[in-house]
Amino acid sequence: MLNRRNIRETAVQFLYFADFDGAPEASEMQETFWHITQETSLRKLVQAKAKAMLHVAQGRDNRIAKLIERAPLSLAELKATDGTGPLVSALQKTLSQEQQLSDAIAELRISCKSKSSDKLSSGHLDAIITANQTLVGRHKEWHQTLEDFPTWKNRLESITASLNHLERVSERLNAIEDPESSVGNFAHLRASSAEISIFRKETQALVQGILAHKDSIDAALAAVIENYAPARVAPVDRAILRLATYEIKHCGDIPKAVSINEAIEIAKRFGSTDSARFVNGVLDAL
Repeated sequence: MLNRRNIRETAVQFLYFADFDGAPEASEMQETFWHITQETSLRKLVQAKAKAMLHVAQGRDNRIAKLIERAPLSLAELKATDGTGPLVSALQKTLSQEQQLSDAIAELRISCKSKSSDKLSSGHLDAIITANQTLVGRHKEWHQTLEDFPTWKNRLESITASLNHLERVSERLNAIEDPESSVGNFAHLRASSAEISIFRKETQALVQGILAHKDSIDAALAAVIENYAPARVAPVDRAILRLATYEIKHCGDIPKAVSINEAIEIAKRFGSTDSARFVNGVLDAL
């Protein structure tokens, strides 16, 4: 479980890299920095979702095979009857979209079997999610169109039955991402995804707050550090001091002692042997 310490440490890392001479603007490096620092968490989430999707898709091939087996005869009958164009169109679009979802699932299956872990990416999941969402719409269109042709309901019952079975798979695939869904046991995946999003949002908010008040923060530090100039302070120490000073000056809900103690612990982890003592002395004098 990620906590405030993780947020502070990640913010310090961002400030450290963003403060190098010639570094890109902070706004330009955020996306790249985020993927680097959260690479492990994001990869684990992608792997977990991929495993869930393939588990849900088990048995889908057999259901698709039944639909493909039944579809040609039904299409032939529909095409031979005047006025059934909407049904022909709805069924053809549904079959096409079913195939797109099958192709996306097959690509994911191949990637998961690959010995190279970098073969699997969120793009494989996105392809399934997009194809499945479109397919849900195609199923709805089929059922609505069929309502306009009541005399065909019984004759197309086998097609509708096959689609109903496939809809259950689509519903479970959708549940993996849908926070409102109660289908399946995917709450842990949605919670992990939400945690990563919240962590990123809170870290970026902290960094943006520090950068927005950078001048006043440095002025506050200059008041307690003799001959202060940012360039004269070690980059890691500078990032830690700016973060803690921002909290002390602008985050009234965080006690000063907590900000100082957290800064000391981060200095022990990321700084030199003298960093913790230096950071403690400066912040205590604010």
